Order: sequence, then C-alpha cells, then structure tokens
Amino acid sequence: MNQISLRMRTESEIVARLARVIPSAIGASATARGHPKARRDASGVALGIGDDAAVIRASRGRDWVVSTDAFLEGRHFLARLHPAAAVGYKALARAVSDLAAMGATPRYFLLTLALPAGKAGQWLEDFARGMAGAARVFRMKLIGGDVSRDERVAAAVTVIGEAQRGRVLTRSGGRPGDVLFVSGRLGAAQAGLESFERRGMRALREYSHALDRHLKPIPRLALGCWLAEHRVASAAMDISDGLSTDLARLCTASGVGAEIHAAALPMAGDERPGARRIATARGRAAELRRALDGGEDYELLFSVPRRQVSRVPQNFRGVPLTRIGELTLRRGVRLEVNGRTRALRPGGWEHFGAR
Repeated sequence: MNQISLRMRTESEIVARLARVIPSAIGASATARGHPKARRDASGVALGIGDDAAVIRASRGRDWVVSTDAFLEGRHFLARLHPAAAVGYKALARAVSDLAAMGATPRYFLLTLALPAGKAGQWLEDFARGMAGAARVFRMKLIGGDVSRDERVAAAVTVIGEAQRGRVLTRSGGRPGDVLFVSGRLGAAQAGLESFERRGMRALREYSHALDRHLKPIPRLALGCWLAEHRVASAAMDISDGLSTDLARLCTASGVGAEIHAAALPMAGDERPGARRIATARGRAAELRRALDGGEDYELLFSVPRRQVSRVPQNFRGVPLTRIGELTLRRGVRLEVNGRTRALRPGGWEHFGAR
C-alpha cells in the first residue's frame, strides 16, 4: 500500500504528492511538472492545482476564481503581539491577494475559524471588526463557513472572485525574453515585522508606514484586473513568500529561467527621504535581503512580452510599476549585482524549510 512519505521538504512536494493520490483537477502548469493520475475536469474546471487560484467555468462568459488561505496563530501571527482586529483584516486580505494575482474581482468568502474559549469574547469581537473592515474595502460578502474550538486560533478563508472568461492571469504563460515587472516597493512588510517584534506598537511612531504594510496589506486588485482585461501580462502571481521564492515558482510553472537586477529593485527604503536615511545607516545589504526574501508584500510580480512593454505605465493609480529583469531560456534564477551575476536561491518563506 502506498504511504505518503514523512520526508517532505517543500510545500510544492506535498501538493504534488496529494495531487497524485487524490483525484484532482490541475492546470497546465502542474501537468507539466508531472501528475500522472490528475486529469482536467470536463465538468467545468478550467484551471486547478498549480496556480494562485482555481478557475471554474460559469455562465454568460464569466469564470469563478476560487482560492483558500490559512492564517495560524504561532505561524503567521502572534496573539500576544498582533491586535485581533489586524488578524481579522489580514486573514481576508491575504486570501484576496490570490484573486488579484489572477486578475479577478472579489465577490464572496467563507470563514472556518477555530479558537480557544478564552478568545470567544472581546478578542473575537475585535477579530470580526477587522475582518468586516476588509470585507467592506474589498466589497465582499461572507456566505458561510464553520466555527470550532481549539487551543490556538486558526482561520481558513476561502475567497470567490469573478473574471471574464479566458482573461485570468496564470503563472504558466511566461516565455523567454518576456520582461519582468513588480508593483509597489519590496521589503516594507518585513521591515514592519522586524520593528514590531522589537518595539511592539511603539514602532508606530518611527516605522508607521512599514508597520501598516505588515498589519494591513493592500492586494493589488485594480492592477490585476487591468493586466488581465487588457491582456498585457503573459504570467503573474502575488509576492507573498518573498520575491526570490515566488519568482522561482513562476519560472517553474512557465518552464523558463530569469535574471533580475539588484539595482533595479524598488526597495522600501527608497520610498521616502527619511526612510532612505534609515536604510543607509543600516546598510543597503539589509534592504536588499528584505526585498528579495522578506515576503508578505502582496505586490504583483508579472511578465510582459517585449512588444507590450510600452503599454506598462510607470505608475498605476499611484502604485509604481518597475522593470526588474527578464525571463530567460536558461533555467534557474540569477541576480546581477554590480555587474556580477550569481544564482539566486529561494530564501523566502517556506513552511517546511529550515527558516
């Protein structure tokens, strides 16, 4: 009898193993990685396992885009440190970022919540208030879920969005020669987390912007929809686990490599003159590390065919869009620093890694 191996080093290995054992519908990018027992679902699944979200055929030329995300105490947040309202807001915002990565408009969500009895009072009220604020921002309705008791808080959010048929963004469309872009600035959320861990809410005074990016991320929904509707991007995903890790995933899905340029990366320390002085004092190396490996920026990483590059604005509704490199025929991800190129290994968040 086949048994699932206890030696699982990455999330991707676990997903691949589950897809082999459980009857699954998977996308073309996952098929290319080899899941012999998984087949496309003829009943309406247009894209399954292997991307930021699944796509289900709907009526009248629309697709439902569905994703789920877990937010766990002790793993994604610390109950002693993070305010309950921020936990509620971020639990939904994280999941919504997957819809942004696919170019979908949020519609509904389901919440499965486990929590200790001691948190069923004021903590729960504050959690709900934070999630309600996110739901209003994203114009979403809660349509169901489940509640249970456990020793720690665990929130699993399933989000449902809508997109024009055939216009969703995926990770698997990138081609050699396509140009890589990122939205916003990278490393702010990590900087906010580090200052929060050192100083708690006192960090609001000196690092208010970075702390806000950590506690209340902003999914790039409008940008994702624009890229999808205007067919500008060949591939896209959100940066949730760090650029170095998520770019490697996009390259694997698209069957390509990539080269990015350190000097081109839009780092959080460059956002304001005051932040630049802080970044200089601490060293640009630390800023580069946060930009590459920090994670939780929830910006969009996307590739654009060269013929379409002129259509990408420098700013989209106040959010900078920066060219950082290109996809290559040679596999692997490389980083160019001061004229020297080296292999860039995934250094972002990995649940089953050493970090």
